[in-house]
Amino acid sequence: MVDMDEKKFSEEIRRLMKAKHKNIVRFLGYCSDTQGEMVDCEGKLVLADVRQRLLCFEYLPKGSLDKHITGRMMSHVFGSIIHFI
Repeated sequence: MVDMDEKKFSEEIRRLMKAKHKNIVRFLGYCSDTQGEMVDCEGKLVLADVRQRLLCFEYLPKGSLDKHITGRMMSHVFGSIIHFI
């Protein structure tokens, strides 16, 4: 049976694959790896699945979008503050 996290992850991958727009960073693919690891559970060693996932998106040569947004928003905010002072 597929757990809920796996189902949500698969749904998100499907949505990312469908997203096609000039203003959206292109989704290229993903990697998923699950390995067993011995962990302590209530004093007993049990084998637990440790899952790691990696999403791969198009490279942005001019820096990350959050830096551009933050830079613009902060200059707008500071410009407004200075204007009001």
